[in-house]
Amino acid sequence: MTTTCWVPGADASPYNIHNLPFGVFSTADEDLPRIGVRIGDQILDMHKAVLSGDCQTCAACTALRDPALNRLLSLGRPAWKQVRAQVQEALSEPSLQEVASHWLTPVADAIMHAPLLVTDYVDFTMRAPDAHRVHPRASNGRASTLIPSGMDLVRPAGHRRGEDGQPQFGPTRALDIEAEVGFLVGGESALGRPVSPDAFEDYVFGAVLLNDWTARDFAELETDGLGPFASKSFATSMSAWVTPLDALGAARTAAPEPGHDMASYLKESDRYGYDLRLSIEVNGVAVAGADFAEAYWTPAQQLAQLTSGGALLRPGLLYGSGEAVTGQWRLGDGDAVKVTATAPGPRGTTIALGEVETRVTPSIT
Repeated sequence: MTTTCWVPGADASPYNIHNLPFGVFSTADEDLPRIGVRIGDQILDMHKAVLSGDCQTCAACTALRDPALNRLLSLGRPAWKQVRAQVQEALSEPSLQEVASHWLTPVADAIMHAPLLVTDYVDFTMRAPDAHRVHPRASNGRASTLIPSGMDLVRPAGHRRGEDGQPQFGPTRALDIEAEVGFLVGGESALGRPVSPDAFEDYVFGAVLLNDWTARDFAELETDGLGPFASKSFATSMSAWVTPLDALGAARTAAPEPGHDMASYLKESDRYGYDLRLSIEVNGVAVAGADFAEAYWTPAQQLAQLTSGGALLRPGLLYGSGEAVTGQWRLGDGDAVKVTATAPGPRGTTIALGEVETRVTPSIT
């Protein structure tokens, strides 16, 4: 694969031709949201690319003219690979530079939107204590409160323990960060038919970064009930860029050795995770980091767990796992939080996953 792209500065960027994340953007002059692919400090407008080509009616071309990624995800892995190959050719072939340069928009001029409509959301734990190494553990999240990077977080209100020890309702005083990596499902499975972890690449389109916020004081009153609700349901921030799974090939790394004999539905013929390094900043100051490669349960096993009881997969399902950053501070109104991540790319390159940036605003209660 070539490492040379004709877009100025792209080869030295972590958004190089080996990365090519998908997002949805608009501009002040063109307010219709449309799919774009990031290359360096530019966005390749897929709507314009399709309109400039000979084919505009095939399934992939029709999907690329949508204002969200859902239909593209539903087409499956062969279509994903074909689109990615065509984008790489358009950005590396000198003979295509003149026409393709008209499809570029500077990132600085773009208004980013949510990349897709998330249909379901599941939150897994990243590590597994010895007592919990039977299967991946997770809770169902709130797909309706997935918010894109750049959108403010209104401080949530809920029940917490007051100074007298009794529950009282009010804004959280213990808002915490959970930096996570999320995986977006594109393929669809049948109800009642579990999916093998070895089918992971057939079903997962790509990865996003998440900040799965938690109100720790609300959680204290939910530990003996049905599980997290008010402490987790108010918001999960998601990156505007979706990194294709094929961009993470060089980041594959051996997962931790299992400490016991796993159930057959969780066994993988190739047990691997991803060498992703996450970083968290608060008000521009680095405060924490996490190594996603340390996750005991792999993304493929988490996918298998999702369907182990017969539940189906459908395009737009998002599942994530990551690191809780707890007890080091309590976020105040006006604080800005940024989650970033990098991964090794081919031939010594580095790729970046799209960042998640969120500012906390006062409660409206």
